[in-house]
Amino acid sequence: MNTDNAAAETAPKLRVRMPIAAKMAAVITALLVFGLGTLASLLVNHQQAQIRAHIEDFGQLITSQLAMTATEPMFTDEHYELAALVKRFADNPRIVGAVIYDNQGKLIAGAGAQPDFAMLPQPGEAAERKFGATAEHPALRAIVISSPITFRGAVAGKVALALSRQALDNAQREIIRNTAIITALLSVAICLVAIYLGKRMARPIHTLVDATRLLQSGEFSQMPKRRGDEFDHLFEAINSMGEGLVRKTQVENILRQCLDQNVANKLLDQIEPVALGGDKVQATVLFADIVGFTSLSEKMSPEQVGEFLADIFHHLDQCARVYGGTVDKFIGDAVMVIFGAPHKDPEHAYHAVACAVLMQQVIRRINRQRRLRGQAAIQVRIGLNGGEMFAGLLGSTQRMDYTVVGDAVNLASRLCNEARAGEIVVSAPLYRDIKGRPGLRAAHPRRIHIRGKREPVTICSIIDIAQDNIDDLDQWLDQTVLHVVPA
Repeated sequence: MNTDNAAAETAPKLRVRMPIAAKMAAVITALLVFGLGTLASLLVNHQQAQIRAHIEDFGQLITSQLAMTATEPMFTDEHYELAALVKRFADNPRIVGAVIYDNQGKLIAGAGAQPDFAMLPQPGEAAERKFGATAEHPALRAIVISSPITFRGAVAGKVALALSRQALDNAQREIIRNTAIITALLSVAICLVAIYLGKRMARPIHTLVDATRLLQSGEFSQMPKRRGDEFDHLFEAINSMGEGLVRKTQVENILRQCLDQNVANKLLDQIEPVALGGDKVQATVLFADIVGFTSLSEKMSPEQVGEFLADIFHHLDQCARVYGGTVDKFIGDAVMVIFGAPHKDPEHAYHAVACAVLMQQVIRRINRQRRLRGQAAIQVRIGLNGGEMFAGLLGSTQRMDYTVVGDAVNLASRLCNEARAGEIVVSAPLYRDIKGRPGLRAAHPRRIHIRGKREPVTICSIIDIAQDNIDDLDQWLDQTVLHVVPA
């Protein structure tokens, strides 16, 4: 199984609710529209204040003229003249009402909207008042300005004018309408510019996202550095990191090819620097050796020898993988397989023996093809032993290897040397561990002398055992033994 593809499949998929370009455009647009709206509001209020000030100045001037004109008729009690005067002023389209009161608040003359005496503001001030409907005017609001009628320091009464708000309201509506149109147009323009800027600013981020996706899939291509800003430094760092990750992936793949995958994964999972050492384990070791390989290789070129061994070792490795075995090393024309390390396996004894039987079945299936081509058959001898052994990294600080060592390992190697062509030899303790397994067929135990052992060793030859991990053995063998390099 490809670990890179598996990691990519199990990696969580990010859900992008809103693209970063849209977020940036929304933020820029919101800020600028808010600022533009605030500025427009200030301009509207300023314009309204200026127009109102002009209206009040006009009202103060007209009210003062009315007061001066009404001085003489007021002191001479010429009320008809005052009424005509008020009527004349009230005819001005900007004025909706005019009144004259005496000092006691008695109405002397009035026309149009007539503010009450109590409603009159102080001289020099202006106040907005609401008037009910009259024959001349509907209900309205007007600006009221008053002025005293004086002569030589004596105050005879007050005049007041109610100025129309129509000009102010019209100007206010015009200002608001124009401002709203300009604000809307500018907002649309700002939004378009913000979208453009957002996409332009997000472009290098999309480049980074694409680069990370390529890294996840095990690919990488250099990102261009043409912006001349901070992103160039980021691109340079990503390029350097990408090259390192690609290099790391290549090293991991090579490590998994050079070592068994279980051992390689264990080494790669260590965060701390790899150190020498290991643990005592209960495991089973299998040694398989090609019989007569020296004479067989004499008929082949070095390249053919390499291809032949690679093909045979591939099939033996496939058998080990079926039962969870770890190919420890290839020694010339021999292979060493561990069961129970580096991962614990309570069934390591059975799995090792079943793997040995499967190896011999594969070799027999390979020999069928070789006989059809008129080639000599290949014979493999296998020795197995189990027990306590030391498993871990051995060697020097500059060069180390994962393996198992101990007397049990040495005995397995000796048993392989004692086995005959096509034979599977196991030690007596290992045979007792698998005794009773379905389909087990074995020869009668025998005692032999092993070099380096004082006492004879009891061994047993395994003929067959049930293959629990393979439902259809013949189909598996046909699919596995597809091609064998001719020797």
